[in-house]
Amino acid sequence: MSEDLRELSIGRHVSQSTPTVSIVIPNYNTAEFIAETLDSVFAQTFTDHEIIVINDASPDTVELNKALEPYYDRIIFIDKLNNSGTSATRNFASEQARADIIAFLDADDIWHPTFLEELLAFKSAGDYQMAYADAETFGAFQEFGSDLLSTNPEQGTITRQQLILGKCHILPSGTLIDAIPFRRSGGFDPGVKRTEDFDLWMHLAFDGVKIGYLKKILFRFRLRPGSGAGDSLQRIERCRDVWRILQQKLPFTAEENAQIEINVAHEEAALTRAQGRLAINERDWRTARKKFRTAYKMAGELGLPVKHRVKMLGIWLALNVYPQAVYSQMQKMRPSEIAHMPQNRSLP
Repeated sequence: MSEDLRELSIGRHVSQSTPTVSIVIPNYNTAEFIAETLDSVFAQTFTDHEIIVINDASPDTVELNKALEPYYDRIIFIDKLNNSGTSATRNFASEQARADIIAFLDADDIWHPTFLEELLAFKSAGDYQMAYADAETFGAFQEFGSDLLSTNPEQGTITRQQLILGKCHILPSGTLIDAIPFRRSGGFDPGVKRTEDFDLWMHLAFDGVKIGYLKKILFRFRLRPGSGAGDSLQRIERCRDVWRILQQKLPFTAEENAQIEINVAHEEAALTRAQGRLAINERDWRTARKKFRTAYKMAGELGLPVKHRVKMLGIWLALNVYPQAVYSQMQKMRPSEIAHMPQNRSLP
């Protein structure tokens, strides 16, 4: 990819000695946030690190250059000629990393001052090759909760089974990974769109990489439209599709494959509900009734809690009697989701 480089500059205050941690920060339309992210890195209590900011031929390159002016002397900056996506961009930057440990920090997230100090100590104490901490969320979609503690297990070693059961929520900005197993795995797969991080964690688990979870909030994860996460339907579709991708690449056991089929069925049910909410928002009552009737049936087949099944049935009945009331209630309860629903998308 060397011919894809527009610029590679090393700030005059970047240490020539090998650092303990290389921090990779990719930019694509995050110029308005990156100064806050960099400030959180420079505020770290652990300072033996290098910072690699890599621009993926972003449309906001002019704004990025202005935002980085106060930082150029203290960072390594890579500017690419062509856009290749987050995975390829992270991988390329990691090839330039000098440290034995790599951190992948998104350019709109914010580390707490002790992030590196505490996670490095935890990683070392447990002899982990990869370790991650928890996040508090901020920005959009706040009706879904303010932290991710409930989406992770108890502190300690993460197993392959826990990943397959969906008991872990690992975000790139909260991880430290040894460079050798990361590179040996091939890094992030550019062929996997937006679920490339989970794809990597699963590959590392299959490779026998020891992963540790520190049950402590050590960074802030920004939820925002335009972050690459996609719309509400796309997010669910990707969570479903990544399992099929992984099944083609990894030798899951028969028991693991059975669990994966359950996972896919749960994602299909979630997708049906999301399609129903989209239909309600568009006042397509016929489709909405169809989706929530199907969602009620799927909830029974999956053995979901009675409370959930009653809710699906209640929505379906209300759509038959007073659909406008359902619309009004959804507008009140799910404003962020509604604001970022797909436009002009036909439903099956």
